Formats: sequence, structure tokens, C-alpha cells
Amino acid sequence: MKDGVYGRARAMLELRAATFRYPVRRPRRFRPWATALGPGIRGIDLTLSKGTILGLVGPNGAGKSTLMQVMANILPLEDGTLSVEGATTIEACRAIIGYMPERVTWNGPGNAKQAIERLCIMRGIPKSNGLELLDLVGLGNRALDDLSTFSQGMKQRLSLAAALLGEPEILLLDEPLNGLDPVAQSAFRTLLRQLADQGSSVVISSHTLTDLERLADQFLLMHQGRIVANGPLREIERDLGLRATLEIGGLGQPPKSFGKDIEAKEIPLHDGEEWAYHLHLATGEWTTQRRGELGPEVTFTRLKPVQAGLETVISAATGLDIEDAGFSILSEVDSDA
Repeated sequence: MKDGVYGRARAMLELRAATFRYPVRRPRRFRPWATALGPGIRGIDLTLSKGTILGLVGPNGAGKSTLMQVMANILPLEDGTLSVEGATTIEACRAIIGYMPERVTWNGPGNAKQAIERLCIMRGIPKSNGLELLDLVGLGNRALDDLSTFSQGMKQRLSLAAALLGEPEILLLDEPLNGLDPVAQSAFRTLLRQLADQGSSVVISSHTLTDLERLADQFLLMHQGRIVANGPLREIERDLGLRATLEIGGLGQPPKSFGKDIEAKEIPLHDGEEWAYHLHLATGEWTTQRRGELGPEVTFTRLKPVQAGLETVISAATGLDIEDAGFSILSEVDSDA
């Protein structure tokens, strides 16, 4: 288990200078079949700690799915190294890692029970374990239904059950919330947190930013096949030079002046408040001392630091607007509220 300090947590998986690029056709006059190396990932250094949920974010085409497939030993490294604790062979690595691709069709005859039992036989796992996982992901009462009747959300749940076979110590989940209804999303987040608390290492990719902010302990931001930011969200904000923000609200007269290095912006009031602001520092952090300098005579109803959030971080690191990068700010839970 991790001891609460990111740097001291046990490393479950490490990538060093990892590079993989897809071959792209570059036909020439006398070599119509010629190829050249195209997009992929380049020079990736990454340490995945035990008991941590890592949120993998980046614009469309940033290399997130490629990185997951490299970590899962599906794509071979062109350069660099991949090491997984307790594994010295590719087969041993794959036994430790559970991988859920973005979309699995699950076409063909049969039902969920038969599909999961076939996977159990291939992996040398008792069939009863697979049936327990179907219950865990909410498919126990649909286990005998034909796969052709499954919605996309049900297929996602079946894919998650397959990824959990063998109790993997590392879980790689590519857009796992796609197609899940709000109740299933909430249950899924709870399950991932429980797995992490029990020591599993989880990497989850999602284009819905609120989902990742709720789930992840750390974040890995990719752009054009490279890592542009890595760490807890607060540290990334500081490294990118984003301004520290304090949210305040109160009664009576607000402070007459907040200081020359502070930009004040009015925000919506809460019930019973007479004023409210976001205060942006030009430099530095909102320390206890700086908050105290706002005035002991002021009656505050709220006084709390505000994180910039993934939306601001991604835009600052890539120079792209969120819409241009292919992200959704709200999850289905938020948008249905």
C-alpha cells in the first residue's frame, strides 16, 4: 500500500524513454510498399505507484491509447524499457495487468456467462470467479441474455469484468465510462476507489473531465505523443504558473481593497450572502497569512482556495481550447441533473 507520499509509494510499473511509432505508408516510385515511422509516443518516462489512480488526459490523437497498449505489452517498444514489478517475461506482465480497450464489440453467438467462462478457461481461472465478476459489474441478472441484446453500457461492463479476471494488480482502462448510465458511473467510481485502496494501480483515460477530477490521485497530460505534465493536480497547476485563486463570500461591506497584486472577479452569491468574489493572485500561493490579510473585521461566509481544474490545466499546457481538444466538461451525471 502507498504510505501517503507519492514519491515513496512502491513502483508497480515503470517506463523509461519509451518510444513506439506506427508505420505509415510512404510509397516511392520504385518502392510502392515503403513505409515510414509516423505518430505514436516518444520518450515517455512514467512511474505507476501502487494504490494510485492515474488520470490519463490529452487531446484527440495525443497518444493515450497507444501508451496504454504499450503498458499492456500489446505494442512492442521501438526504444526504451518497460518494467513491471514481479514480472520478467511478457506472459508474466500480462498476468499482472488487466486491460480494458475503449470499445469491444462482443459480437457473435452466446451470452455473457459463456463469454466470461471462455476467458476463464483460456486464463486458467475458475469459472466461478468469472460469474462473481459479472455480479460485481451489475450483469448477474443478464448473464444468460444473448450478447446481441446488450447495449453499449452493458458491453462496457462485460469488458470491465474481463479486465478484472485474475485479480490484476494493474488496471488499464481506456474510456471505461462510455455508455454507462449515471447510476452505473457512480458505482464504477466507487469500485475503482475500493480497488485502489486495496493496493491496485489504476490508469484511466476519459474525455469527461469531471469524471477524472473525481477519481484520480495524479494526472498524466499528453500532447503530440509526449508527456507535458505529470503529478497531483495542484503541483501541475503550480508548475504551469497558473494563478492561485481564492473563493470568498460574506456579509456587510466587502474589503475596500484586496491589494495591488490581486485581481477580484464577482461570482454568484450563495443564499444569505451580500457579496462574493474570486481573488486571483498575480504570483505566489494563498497562504494562511495572506488569507488573514484580507481583514479581521470582515464577516466571511466562505473562504477557500479553488483549484484551476483540468479544463484550465489542459488549455494552459497545450494551448488548445477544450472543445478543440475533443473533451466534454460534464459527465452524464452532471448533464442529466
